[in-house]
Parts: sequence; C-alpha cells; structure tokens
Amino acid sequence: MRCFLLEQLMTAQTNPSVTSIVLTGGNFNFSAGADLSEFSSFAEANQSNIPSLIDVVSAIEASEKPVVAAITGHCLGGGLEVALSCHYRVAHSKSKLGLPEVQVGVIPGAGGTQRLPRLVGLPAACHMILTGKPVNAEKALQLTLVDIVSDQVLETAKEWAQQGETTPIRRVGQLPPKESPPEAHVTLHAATLGFPPQGSEGLHAAIEAMRAVYTTPDLSSGMKVEAEQFIQTLLSEQGQALRHVFFALRSAQKPWQSPPPHLLLKDKVPVAVIGAGTMGSGIALVLLQTGQYQVYLVDVHEKALEKGAQLIQQILKTQTARGKITASREQSLIANLHTTQSYDDLRDCQLVVEAAIENMTIKRKIFQQLSSVVPKTAILLSNTSTLDIDQMAAVVVFPQRFAGWHFFSPAHVMQLVEIVVGKQTSKETVALLQDLTKRMGKIGVVVGNCDGFCGNRMLKPYSAETVLLITESKNNIAHVDKAFLKFGMALGPFQMSDLAGNDVGYNIRKERGWVRTGNTTPNRPDRYTELADDMVAEHGRLGQKTLKGWYNYDLAIGKGRKGLYSPEMEMLVQKYRARGATATTEAEMIEQVLYPLVNEGFKCLEEGIARSPSDIDIVYLFGYGFPAWRGGPMYWADHEVTLSVLLSKLQSLHRKYPRTEHFVPSKLLERCVRLQITVEEYYKREMHLRSGQAKL
Repeated sequence: MRCFLLEQLMTAQTNPSVTSIVLTGGNFNFSAGADLSEFSSFAEANQSNIPSLIDVVSAIEASEKPVVAAITGHCLGGGLEVALSCHYRVAHSKSKLGLPEVQVGVIPGAGGTQRLPRLVGLPAACHMILTGKPVNAEKALQLTLVDIVSDQVLETAKEWAQQGETTPIRRVGQLPPKESPPEAHVTLHAATLGFPPQGSEGLHAAIEAMRAVYTTPDLSSGMKVEAEQFIQTLLSEQGQALRHVFFALRSAQKPWQSPPPHLLLKDKVPVAVIGAGTMGSGIALVLLQTGQYQVYLVDVHEKALEKGAQLIQQILKTQTARGKITASREQSLIANLHTTQSYDDLRDCQLVVEAAIENMTIKRKIFQQLSSVVPKTAILLSNTSTLDIDQMAAVVVFPQRFAGWHFFSPAHVMQLVEIVVGKQTSKETVALLQDLTKRMGKIGVVVGNCDGFCGNRMLKPYSAETVLLITESKNNIAHVDKAFLKFGMALGPFQMSDLAGNDVGYNIRKERGWVRTGNTTPNRPDRYTELADDMVAEHGRLGQKTLKGWYNYDLAIGKGRKGLYSPEMEMLVQKYRARGATATTEAEMIEQVLYPLVNEGFKCLEEGIARSPSDIDIVYLFGYGFPAWRGGPMYWADHEVTLSVLLSKLQSLHRKYPRTEHFVPSKLLERCVRLQITVEEYYKREMHLRSGQAKL
C-alpha cells in the first residue's frame, strides 16, 4: 500500500494533465491504520528498501499539487497521519478520527505528534493522543482537524482540490505552533499529573514527542525526536505486552462459525431475565440498550421487581443527564422494559437468562419450569458464576440450546462475559452467543464447564490467600490492597470483594459446603479461616451496598465508594489472626496470591477449560482488573516472572503447605519448564501441529 501510494503520487506529480489530487479509502473507511503484525519485523523493514509511512506522509505534504483527504468511516492511527499530511481534509458526518497508538503501547510514529498540535492546538492534541479516543466529524470540525463535513465526501473533496489549485498550498507541518514554549510546558506538565504511577511509558513518550514541537526548530527535527520515542516504545516490555493484548482480544472473540439464522437476530423479539437483583437488572439493562429487544424482567417477589425496574430507570436517567443518550432514547428503552411475576408471560421469548441466587436446587427448578413454557427454539442461559451448567441442562428439554452466560458485576459496566459450553451445548448456540455478546458491546470468551469456569476458578486461590494474608501473617487489610494496587490491579482484593458484594463469595462457599452450619463439620480446604464467613453471617458486612464490608463506607464521602478504616473489622481480624504472625513483604504477597492463580490457569489449559493462554489473559484483563501493561496473568508469568521461577516458588510453597491443592504445580507448567519454552510458545506449537493433522 505504501509503495502504491508513492508510485501514484509520483505519477500525479509528473503528469501535466493532473492539477490536483484526492486521496480516498472508498465508501466505508479512509484507513484504520497500520497492520500491527508488521511491528514484529519493523527493524528488518526499516533497513530494507521498503518505504515507511514517514516517506509517504512526507511526499504527500511536499506535493506541489494540492492533495485533499476524502475521509469516510474510520480514519485512525497511520490513517489520520496520512490525512494530516494532506493539504485539506473533508469528512463524512459519520466518520471517526483518532490516534489510538498509546492503547497498543506505541506512539504515533509518522508525524502525528508533530502535526496534530500544530493544527488543533496542544490541549486538544494531548487529549486525543494520550487517551487514544477518536472524535466524531462534528468535534473534528470544531477542533479544525477537518476543513468541512459533507456527506457528499468525494464531490466536496474534488471541489476543494480544484479551489486549492489557485491558492497557496497549506502544509500542516509548516504551521507555527499555536502556543509559546512556556505555555506548552505548563500544558504538558499538567497532562502528566493524571498518569498512573506505573504502566505509562507510552504516555511519557508521547509527551516528549509533542514537546519537540516547541523545543526544536522545524518539523524535521521534531520528527527525529518522535522516531526515537516511537522506537523506544516499540521495543519496550510494556509496548509488547499491550500489543499481545490487542491480538489476544481478537483471538478470543474469533467466532466458532457464522451465527445460524435465528429470531434473536431480528428486531422487537421478546427476551427475559429471571431475577431482579443487581445482576439480573444489569443484564436486563444490557439487553435493553441494544435497542433490539422487548425485555421482560421477572421476579417472584413484587418488591424486588419494583426495585430492579427502578434501578434500570435510574441508570438510564443518569446516562441521559450525562449526555450519553438522548431523552427520546431513554423513553424508548424504558418502553421496551416489562416486569412480570409470571412465567406464562414468557411464552414467546427467544432468550431467557437466569440470574437467581447461586443455589443449584433453585436454578434447576427455574429451568424445569421455563423448559415447559418457552418455545423449543429458545436459548436458555444461566448467569451462574460457579455452578455446574450440565446439572442444570439435565432438566432442560433442549440442552443443545443451553449454556452459561456469566456476566461480571456490575453487568452494565463490566465488559467481560464468559460463554460457558456444556457437554450438550451446540456449536450453533455458541456462535449465536458470540455474535450476540459482541453486538451488546461486550467481550465474550468461550470457556469450559467446571467449578468457577475459568475466571472464578482461578480467583479461588486468589481470594483464599488474600484473606489468609491477614490471618496467617501480620498484614492489615489496607496494606494488602496497597500491594496489589501498586502491582497495577484496578482494585485491591478487599476493595473488589466489597464492590462485588461479600455475600456472593459467602453463598458460593456455602454451596460448596465450606460454611459451618450448626454443629456439622464442613468439608473445606485444609487452610481455611472463618473470618470472611463471620463478617457476612454474623455482622452483615456485605460491602458497599450495606455501607460496611472489609471497609466502612459513607455516602457523604466519595458517593459511598471510598473505603474507610473499620474498627469492627480490625477486631474481627485480631480474633482470627494466628499467634506469632509476622509481616509479609509486598513481593511475598504477590507470590503467595498470584502464583497459585497462574498455576490454576495452567490447570484450566490442561483440562481444556480455557482454549489458550491468551484467552485467560483476556478474562483477567477485562473481568478482574489485571493491568493491561503486564499483558495478563499468563503473559506476565511467561515474560516477567519466567516459568522456571514460577515453578520453583510453587514447589517451595507446596513443601510449606503440602495439603493445599492450589500450590501443587501444574503438569503443563512442569512440561513447559522441561522444554524450556513459554506456555504461549507451547500453544502455538500445539496449534501448528493440530493444523497439520487437520490437513493430513
């Protein structure tokens, strides 16, 4: 493409019958940017005769004949850098323009950091480059990023090109900066104040590149600084981790097959959610927001039903107040919401999602009733976070159209959905759910059926060990959370538990038979503390929703989301803390908690619960707040920890706690260490072998 653009540009320059040039990507997209897979061979390409994008944009800007960009659809990354090098820009009203490079661990490398500030000013350029978020055509026009917005893009671009033939050519790279160096310094310094303490290499590199606009004499000098910063981010560990996430996300969402024809793909189809609690209401809202379905919210308790509907309406009102949706759309969505206490109203529903309490008996009863009511073409799904979906499928008349659909709380905010495949779930059902999940704006990862599936199965040792950190050693709640926040987690383990609701974990432990009831002896793991059970059952500390959990909460402080020190919890911790406990370092905390989590990930791969290490990374990045700049837990183990160190530490912990199952090293981990390869390399090799066998 780069060769082609240069050839055509040269032809246009030397052809006397050509008086101006229009650059278009066609009716759908101008250009979505560079092919990231090329980055792995960047150094080789840079040393060859293959022209770079810098060569292309330099040639466009230097053209003696006016060049106009006719922008449709996406104009992102290198695509926008090409548009910036043109002398004029015409955009379709539905186009999106942006420089998202920081999201994949690099910075704009073909003049984006040099031309954009000159054209729109430094504050706007900082926002676009440092967030990576695109702007629509209307905003682009306000910023003077484009010259005109027209739905007759090509015709208007031709007019501008012809007008440009009689006026001096305006080259963005030659425009003087809009701010003085001191003003720019203040703006750039203010921008750095919002950077996270870790994981912001790309942001700092972008700042340094933009600073060159004001500290170097011309575009050429600034481009050299940009190139240095680009190479630095390209080769950095964080940059490579973020590009791993980019490809992992696409791999995880790759459809099993094209979705089969189904009524769910049509408009105004009735669907239902059973259970009007926080999770059920959230799922109902997500279905509503597609604008495609008539959504029935079902609950046997009238008060719960009213509360659930009010929650949905309140969230929609808030979105309207913040300008995220229009008032007319709010009313339209509310009109598509129906509440009922009767399953008889679901006779035409083509999708029913169960989001009731985490109890197998209750869930089986619900599906048994639903199975006799809904059409035989309907998809039945459970939002269970841990329970065996095959046991539920056993009471369903059409188990091939039954699966798990595990949303993460809060459902309308969290992006991840685990699509849980049972023994009898058909490939057609999986494909349909993959398509539906994506159309809802969620990230669907297909996983197998086991206790906790992928995410919560791996969370089991994480949750257990974090509580044991404050009972077996002398660490307080805030100290543990601080260690994990410093590691890069979006929330500390106790903050996350309070947000999700401590009763969720309690009900799961109760269902597993771990919670003490009466004088019975629970069947539980060897190392177990009743601290988390006591705080829920005896003290009602459910988390943010009751304004008390591991922390206290005050509605007047941070809208009740800021965790405050709790004397009551301090007393409870002291009650369960072992005698002679000593403090643990932050590094030891990470090892004791995250190493068994990764080990469980290896076991998920062994058993086929997860399809690939990168799928596990996506689950933890988008469902549990694992830092993206570390690439996900499996990538982190491969590249930062190294598998030999991971195995050695797990063996040490296993010797210390021989009856704790999650410290027993995975056979797959041992195999990878023995072969001296990463688990990522192991799976690439396995996929290659399977591909060869399939061809044979």
